[in-house]
Amino acid sequence: MAVKPEPQPHLVHQPLHPHPLRTRLRNLLLGGLLILAPAYLTIYVLLLLFRFMDGIFAPLIDKTLATFLEEPGIHIPGLGILLTLLVILFLGWLSTRVLGRQMIDGVEAFIRRIPVVRSVYGATKGVLEAVSRDQADAFKRVVLVEYPRRGMYGIAFVTGGPSRWGPAPHDEELVSVFVPTTPNPTSGYLLLVPERDLIEVPMTIEEGVRMVVSGGILPPPMIVAQAQSQTERDTTAELVGREF
Repeated sequence: MAVKPEPQPHLVHQPLHPHPLRTRLRNLLLGGLLILAPAYLTIYVLLLLFRFMDGIFAPLIDKTLATFLEEPGIHIPGLGILLTLLVILFLGWLSTRVLGRQMIDGVEAFIRRIPVVRSVYGATKGVLEAVSRDQADAFKRVVLVEYPRRGMYGIAFVTGGPSRWGPAPHDEELVSVFVPTTPNPTSGYLLLVPERDLIEVPMTIEEGVRMVVSGGILPPPMIVAQAQSQTERDTTAELVGREF
């Protein structure tokens, strides 16, 4: 009776990447969630705003229409959306005029005197101003800075040119960089770093923000291409080593 030879440990095939399908599905799920969640929150906030404005103006408009048309109970659906857009456009137009700007500044000054309301209003306005500014004006380029300790690097955005911040001998030109937090890039740390300590990164502003928000799950195409190339080299080397 022939005895079946036992497989040698070094000849047993081991999967190079365990559970590749599970990992890919997880990455796809997280990537889709990062795209869907901001869109859902945006639509949700807009719907709340439209319903709020509709609740204020709709009864007044309905009563006016009923008086002129002599038809009680008349209601125009979607009036809140139209009125919200008109109010936003009017406030935007008003802010471009000198008298309108003075009126808005006066209202803001009054709001900032109210203890609790001023904190909520100031934080909300700061976030909206940060995310609504043109990225070309807000962020100049993406760099790496050695932060928060030596040997550890963080993604940062250059926000200002070289400037001197002190008298000699501490008058070295420093660059303003913003190190955002994950997953909320509107908060972070302002650092003043010498130009020589900044590491240039071939990455666009959009790619940098996307990587910060996703916590590194959505790296830029450059990083993905390098990782795939390295994986292919490691796989080839491992297969060649098995043949010998």
